[in-house]
Amino acid sequence: MTTPILEYFWCGDDFDAEPGFAASLRELREFRGRIAWDAGRRPDFRRPDGSFTDDDPHDLVAHHLLLRPPGGGDLIGCCRYAPLETLPCSRIRELDATTADSLCAELACADTDILEGGRLLVAPEWRRHGLASDLLLAGTALARVLSRRVIWGTAGVRQGQEHVFLRLGYRCADAPLIPAPHYADDLRIIVCEPHRVPPESEPRTAEFTVRLTALLAKPVPRGP
Repeated sequence: MTTPILEYFWCGDDFDAEPGFAASLRELREFRGRIAWDAGRRPDFRRPDGSFTDDDPHDLVAHHLLLRPPGGGDLIGCCRYAPLETLPCSRIRELDATTADSLCAELACADTDILEGGRLLVAPEWRRHGLASDLLLAGTALARVLSRRVIWGTAGVRQGQEHVFLRLGYRCADAPLIPAPHYADDLRIIVCEPHRVPPESEPRTAEFTVRLTALLAKPVPRGP
């Protein structure tokens, strides 16, 4: 399969002054809502008028990684990584403050060392092509470029999502499963140290590190 196109955007402090950003964010949120809805399995993501959205204030401070088909076109995958110190409220701390504190102590890290990952989604017709793995490895590369020592987030268990994370250097925190009816799932808290990935994942991570170093060095894309 030809490699999909990796895109990056970050809303930043001037979001309200950039209408292109708003269009990009609407596209992203519509994609996430449509994929998460999953033929009604997660009804919260569909509006009464039939449209889809996944509105979340964390988007406004996060780095977003997007995938499009090799020839361009509509989104086929996404994930986001937010600097922990910029979040109005960390989801991990909301879900399990004790585990969050334990991880910070164990890893000897401050908020400024951590990216909080989330919203990993791939269009159904593009699954089983390694796109979720690519997005996660691109996130690991992003953490390296941003000099972040830790990524934490959650992974669903009902469809085996956590196994994708575990293959790529993440581990599950020693904590109970967290019920998440909004997502029709149960969640595990997962954590990764970006400079410790499995040897077989390092070449791909290194490729993404080069790519993201170049993307972050350019002016931030403003959307259409």
